[in-house]
Amino acid sequence: MAIILQKLSVKGPAVVTAEVPFNPIRTLILGPSDTGKSHIYDCLWYLLGGTTALEPFPELGGYDSLELLFSDGEQEYMVRKGVAGGAGKVFVRTDESEGSEDKTSSWELVEQDLGQLLVKLSGAEGKLILHNRSKKGAVTGDDLRHWALLSQTSMIAKEFASGPKRDSPKRLASFSLFLSGLDDSAIETYLSTSEKDNIEGQLKTAEESLRRTAAGIPVETDRIATAEALARVDDSLDRLSTQHEARSSVLRELRQRISVEGNLLNDASTRLASATSIKERFLLLEQKYSSDIERLGATAEGIAFFEVLSEIPCPLCDTPVEQHINPADLGSNAPKKYRAAIAAEVDKIRTLRAGLQCSVLYETERIESATEDVQRLSKSLESLEREEAAVLVTAGEEFNVDPRQLAEQHTYLSSLLGAFDEVERLNQEIKRLTDAKKQKRTPLTRNIGSNGDEVGTYAHKILDAWGFTSIKSVHVDAESGDLTLDGRRRISYGAGKRGIFRSALSIALMKHALENGFPHLGTVVLDSPLKAYAQKMSDDTDRDVPLATVNECFYSWLSKWSGPGQIIVLENEQASLEVIESLEATIFTDDYSVGRQGFYPPRPGIGNAPKQG
Repeated sequence: MAIILQKLSVKGPAVVTAEVPFNPIRTLILGPSDTGKSHIYDCLWYLLGGTTALEPFPELGGYDSLELLFSDGEQEYMVRKGVAGGAGKVFVRTDESEGSEDKTSSWELVEQDLGQLLVKLSGAEGKLILHNRSKKGAVTGDDLRHWALLSQTSMIAKEFASGPKRDSPKRLASFSLFLSGLDDSAIETYLSTSEKDNIEGQLKTAEESLRRTAAGIPVETDRIATAEALARVDDSLDRLSTQHEARSSVLRELRQRISVEGNLLNDASTRLASATSIKERFLLLEQKYSSDIERLGATAEGIAFFEVLSEIPCPLCDTPVEQHINPADLGSNAPKKYRAAIAAEVDKIRTLRAGLQCSVLYETERIESATEDVQRLSKSLESLEREEAAVLVTAGEEFNVDPRQLAEQHTYLSSLLGAFDEVERLNQEIKRLTDAKKQKRTPLTRNIGSNGDEVGTYAHKILDAWGFTSIKSVHVDAESGDLTLDGRRRISYGAGKRGIFRSALSIALMKHALENGFPHLGTVVLDSPLKAYAQKMSDDTDRDVPLATVNECFYSWLSKWSGPGQIIVLENEQASLEVIESLEATIFTDDYSVGRQGFYPPRPGIGNAPKQG
């Protein structure tokens, strides 16, 4: 995946929009100094995630926003930022209708951060690289820009292509990713300063804990003797437990039998009490029956005596008997009826007494049976209780050691053995922390395989096409992220060659990455790659190829570039009409009467523009 830059626009409310289109394969913008070429580079850097706002100058007055159109081959995006700075916004085209007059209506805001979007479109999403030897992180938009957008100063700087030393580890990591497609997820990081401080604190804590734990261990003791003593105590406790369990088993059986016998005794006692109580009630009923028979017999005798009495008047009032009682009661049949009723009642009571005697006899038998059971069970229960007491006495005599003393010894020896184990653990922890603190630093060597040779070979072909035919070998130095030409490091050459060689490296890296499906932004922007070579410097003696040859070869090569990837060149050096026509180059002039007068349209009163009228 990669992006293709399409158009750069700078807008303002009362000024003519300044814009420049980019060819999807190759773009050449020519013009003298101060016509806006480097400003285009600054705008691209800024719109592709740079944070430094544009430096103000008179031609920029009145413009307030910048826009950059680019695509990933499938969707079209627009980045919009304020000239004065601030966060930018990213839009994606959702309406492909070209006839729409309101262009903003076809754009939808993208919530994703611009840097993250560029990383995703470049194919570097999810890749981890070393930001330094102590930290890994994701690829950022800054890494993409560094290897794709080359300013004139960075190309000729006498430093490796990875840039200043403070940024070198991260730049080299991203370079290796673009070169080989492999990230640094498998590389082990070093400890950071904070991690070292944390380990130091843990080490001091462990050492203090070791001193405190060791102080609680008697000097004359050792772990082996303590373990043996604890084993003896455990053995005594096991034997004590075995004895206790055996006695407990016997006692459980005895007490179970005692419980059963007790329950049976309670049942027998209950039956005895119940039978005794019922018999007593039956005897009381027998007495009542006897009393009733005697009473009825006396009544029958009184009636018989009444029958033989003669009738006499009342001795008080001399009134005849007939006048005091019911005459019917004086008949001969009335006493007979009374005596018959009494006899029937007596017979009934005698019948009840006969049944009561059977019941009394039954309850008497129950009492005898229950009494025998109570006596038998009482004796059995007494025997079991004596046996239980004997077992308890025997168990007390067999336990010839104090269980409490054994428990105390076991607790002490266990804690002492735990202290020995803790000392051992703390010693191992101290050793681990000490080893971690002394982390061995080894040189970082990334496995780029044959990728470096392939990029070096293609860079050699590029330089040969640009006129540097005397160079015999070009290699990529993965440790510096730069080129070595004929055994000589790139930064050892003069400024002109440093810039040209750096341009060749960036183009070769892009082509290699895109051809192999490795992450890359997909475009290379070169700001004045030939300018330093054209300006002869007093300390630069490396210009062995004529400038005209380099210019002609460079532009000829660029006109034949077919990708993969997009190349945008901003250059001062003039090109032939054939090259300009072939590349459809954009020409800036500083003559306000001819051609395009720089990036920004001329306005009266600004710069050398003619006054109005």
